[in-house]
Amino acid sequence: MPSSTSSFKSYELKRIIPKHHWILLALLSLAFTTMITLGWELYCRNLGYAPTLNDTKDLWASQRSLVDQDPTRTVLIGSSRMLFDFDMDVYEKGMEERPLQLSTVGTNPGPYLEDLAEHPEYSGTVIVGVTPGLFFAPGGPPVKSPTNHLKRFRDWSPTQRVGHYLGMILERRLAFLNQGDLTLNKLLDKLKLSNREKVKGHPELPPYFHIVGEDRQGGMTDIAESDTDLQKRIQQIWIPLFTPPPAPKDKSKDEAKADRKKQVNKILENTKSRVNKIRSRGGKVVFIRLPSTSKLRDVENKYTPRADYWDRILKVTATPGIHFEDFEELSGFNCPEWSHLTKANGTEFTRRLIPLFKELRNSGKM
Repeated sequence: MPSSTSSFKSYELKRIIPKHHWILLALLSLAFTTMITLGWELYCRNLGYAPTLNDTKDLWASQRSLVDQDPTRTVLIGSSRMLFDFDMDVYEKGMEERPLQLSTVGTNPGPYLEDLAEHPEYSGTVIVGVTPGLFFAPGGPPVKSPTNHLKRFRDWSPTQRVGHYLGMILERRLAFLNQGDLTLNKLLDKLKLSNREKVKGHPELPPYFHIVGEDRQGGMTDIAESDTDLQKRIQQIWIPLFTPPPAPKDKSKDEAKADRKKQVNKILENTKSRVNKIRSRGGKVVFIRLPSTSKLRDVENKYTPRADYWDRILKVTATPGIHFEDFEELSGFNCPEWSHLTKANGTEFTRRLIPLFKELRNSGKM
């Protein structure tokens, strides 16, 4: 009886290798893949997409790492308004230093402020963009997003760094790599499904409508600036997103209001503590309220009135702030989808901010 080893060897000797034109098959596979890829790329460009860097956690981490190299740099934190509306080239020319852009879409900047406050050497100026509904978000996606960005930076491995820089080479050339709209999950989210019992949906989020550079200089896309249908679609998304959810069923309106007041007070105290830590090392903090318009501004005034939110930030932290409604030169800008400026208006708005920043700097507040 033959051993299992000899049987295995016998099987190997008798194994039949299919005879195919392997080189031809490889060339056909390559041609088919190229054709499909090119077709998808052309389709995406026809929809209005263009090659752009993805605003990933890796891109953010690459900029956050620069704080460690120079802990005296001016840093911008906030949500998408700070990312869209602030022109770093204009700031660099006017203030003779280039800031670091660490703002991210849809986020509460609190975790970023805490990160800088806990940095043992950071002593620069922090310009904090305030979108009240996000700044005072006690949890959920607005807090989870910056927390995930910070985790990526702290755990950023050499492999992830290499992958990031190699990925940027392709992102600059291929429109279909847009991860904001064109990943499988994002495309599936666009499917219109009827409501089903016991299935909890999620609020509709705006499409990807901003671009960023390697240093995360952001701006509204050309199509978002010109396509009125897209603007109207985004406008109607903002209203439910900026409207607080109803009170829990197990609490009265008064109880829910008291809980909200406690949350706001806690956020203010945390902000004060973080600002004081930065100041203790010689750093500065300035808050800025960027424009919002039309019905979205009405919603913000209703649910996050200035006296209870913006004014209290400045009072509790004893920190200077610039509100777009307080200066004639900063008012009158139009946000086409009610929440962000176009690239040109963002440039002009920043240009008008420079004299105000210089005044703060001359007074020792910045």
